[in-house]
Amino acid sequence: MDWSLTASLLAERDTRPIVVMDRRGRIELANGAFTALLGRPREELLGRRWTDVCTPREHGREVGRALRAIFTSAETRMETQVLTRDGERLSVELDVAAVGRPPLRLVAIVTRAAPPLSVPERGAVPDVAAAHGPRGDLSYEISTELSSFGTLKAVWTSGEARQEEMVGQPCFGAFAHRDAPCLDCPLTAAAPASWPHTIVRQAAGHAEGYEVITATPMGAGTARVSVHTIGDDTLSGLFEAKVRRMANAARLSEREGDVLRYLALGRSPTDISTVLGITERTVKFHQANLLRKLGAETRYDLLRLFF
Repeated sequence: MDWSLTASLLAERDTRPIVVMDRRGRIELANGAFTALLGRPREELLGRRWTDVCTPREHGREVGRALRAIFTSAETRMETQVLTRDGERLSVELDVAAVGRPPLRLVAIVTRAAPPLSVPERGAVPDVAAAHGPRGDLSYEISTELSSFGTLKAVWTSGEARQEEMVGQPCFGAFAHRDAPCLDCPLTAAAPASWPHTIVRQAAGHAEGYEVITATPMGAGTARVSVHTIGDDTLSGLFEAKVRRMANAARLSEREGDVLRYLALGRSPTDISTVLGITERTVKFHQANLLRKLGAETRYDLLRLFF
């Protein structure tokens, strides 16, 4: 089957936004998820350059250079902004690959899309409870006395800026909007083997991202709690680093490393063959080799190695 037909079939059935472009960045294919994301019909996209129809004007030259560079580099991850038909800007993360035989095409899959973070006005007083989210760091000292457990004694946000207005409030009320201590509080959970004690949970108020919370007793009825929120960009970076480390340790070839990455993302051999521009039979050949080198029996056994 011709690669472009395969890509077209993939674009039609995949729920993630997918675009196929030629070497000049002109859009040749766009699935329904992508047109819905931008609020644009296909006829407004096909045949036009990505930088002309999807990119804010001030970013056009930079994005154009980045797209062209993908043809000659190993880079596959790209962060940029796109414009919807209504003029709204979305920060997107693209998984981009040059595929097929010459002339090559670019297949771009939108893996994350969200409105850009707003910038607070100069002089505004920060709302710690509202601002604490992805990419945010927070640390505070609380009372561990039974009668005043959780009462904030000091609060620092990112950059060690003290938040005096929070002092005196219960931490579970200020940060989690609760009337009682959190059920998974690292200070009240089952006694840890050692201090400091760390837990990981989904970030409060956010569908994506996780909070890494570390508690350390300070003595005299006081404990210090540090919260670091890991967003999608950090998680993606950790995933990529893990793939590279596994590939290097097992001495995988470059192509085996590519297949490993997409297997770990849950892609099927059919999908991988389309993205990498190779046959499904070749994908299965590389899959068998990398599983053998990694000591895994099946592709699902890779989860044991990752986690």
